[in-house]
Amino acid sequence: MLLPTKMSSLPSSLDAEKAFLSAVLQNSAILNEAADFASPKIFHHPSHKRIFEAALDLWKEGKHCDLVTVTDHMDNAGTLDNIGGPSVVADCFISCPTASNWREYLDIIRHKHTARLAIAAAEKIIASAQDPAQHGDLSENVQKALVAVAADAETKSRIESLDEVAMRRMDAYEEIYTNRGKIIGITTGFKPLDEITGGFRKGQLVVIGAATKGGKTSMAVNMATRAANQKVPVGFVSLEMSSDELFDRFVSSYGGVDISVLSKHPTQSEKDAIARAAGQVRLLPIYIRDESSVNALQLRASLRRMVAVHQCRLVVVDYIQLIEPTNSKDSRERQVAEASRTLKQLAKELGITIIALTQLNAEGASRESRAIEHDCDLFLVIERDAEYPHGWYLNIKLARACSRGTIPLEFRESYMRFDEK
Repeated sequence: MLLPTKMSSLPSSLDAEKAFLSAVLQNSAILNEAADFASPKIFHHPSHKRIFEAALDLWKEGKHCDLVTVTDHMDNAGTLDNIGGPSVVADCFISCPTASNWREYLDIIRHKHTARLAIAAAEKIIASAQDPAQHGDLSENVQKALVAVAADAETKSRIESLDEVAMRRMDAYEEIYTNRGKIIGITTGFKPLDEITGGFRKGQLVVIGAATKGGKTSMAVNMATRAANQKVPVGFVSLEMSSDELFDRFVSSYGGVDISVLSKHPTQSEKDAIARAAGQVRLLPIYIRDESSVNALQLRASLRRMVAVHQCRLVVVDYIQLIEPTNSKDSRERQVAEASRTLKQLAKELGITIIALTQLNAEGASRESRAIEHDCDLFLVIERDAEYPHGWYLNIKLARACSRGTIPLEFRESYMRFDEK
């Protein structure tokens, strides 16, 4: 059975709607701040929706809106009779208990609007579940419905003065000074990189690029295990390797052991070392999602769950080009750009660092979309030393908040691990 959808049974607060409209009609300057958070669609009563539309029209034209001007505007537009005449506008005007409480009235209206959206989404999910034709698309329909509710409920960024920003940044400067010589963010796992970047920060999208089989996953595993060793919960979305294969990488890299000896003739000490390393790795706060096919919507759901359930502060996505497109008809460049944009949005929304891996083309740029480099805050490229077989470099090619640089590395192939030179 579907949920009830009659207007009278849906969540609403007509008193809050009337009180907010009254506040606006008494002081149209309220819209200078409220317009970022209010729109006609959040009103449940059709008459209230039209009254607010009229007030917004006048405000956008730079005119004052009050009882007289809004009534006249609606009369000229032919919408006044549709709501029941000028008495309806007047009824709203006189209904406000305290105009200064307009923010509280707006919060109530927005909350009820979100509740109605949630009910509509639930009805859509139930309808999809009951429709045999939707069998293959049910999971995607559920995610789309829930994401739509969450996206609509998010408030828009407010406009800040430099004075407000300065107060916040001065506190940050004080913290940097107090902790000088220490990293502020999450360790990258490499001291020279920490010194340049100050560590990974929340909201950052860090992209690590390399040619095929160029060490991307090894680098990500190194960074993940070293961060987790500092008690930072880490999520790992693996679209290429299974969780078993990843565990082997973690054991080899973290413990400095060669697991391949198990298929040969290992000594007892080698077996003991592997067992010790596995015992240490299993205690690290690392959480893996191992799935070969994940689209942008599923990725969003996975990362939200990692943050909500496991408090992950760092998430690795291996790798961008393997994220399935939401629209398979889009060009490949647009598909990859969508994946990149989703990752950047999630880093900011969830307040975490995302390390995303990308394949590079022959020119050293991200394959299939340059949007990846535009979206990221830090673009790191792994390159091999042509003259020294074990020599590698981690190059900071692009950076928003630090200088560029080159960090010499050594790759220990038996352990699939990068170390500083």
